[in-house]
Amino acid sequence: MTLLLAGNGTLSTPYQINFLDDCFAKSLVYLNKDLLAAKLPEFFENLNTLLDKLCFYKFNRQTMKDLSDVIEWIDLGNRTLFNPVDTKMTLYLFENSY
Repeated sequence: MTLLLAGNGTLSTPYQINFLDDCFAKSLVYLNKDLLAAKLPEFFENLNTLLDKLCFYKFNRQTMKDLSDVIEWIDLGNRTLFNPVDTKMTLYLFENSY
């Protein structure tokens, strides 16, 4: 089963997960309330911090470093939070050109 978490997509925060208002993000806690209730909000806050730094208009090397940091954080979350409850987080980035 795939649960989609949507970001804000605004100009100032193009990659931001609104985990406080997203009903799917809130429901993830119920997969394992003991494990995820305290750790999931902190995980999403740190993910949003890393996503705030991500900008594809920076120099190529800095963009790849920021993207690598995001992917490493998601990988750490998969190993420590999501794999024990048979779940996997995958990041998809979509960019609209206006």
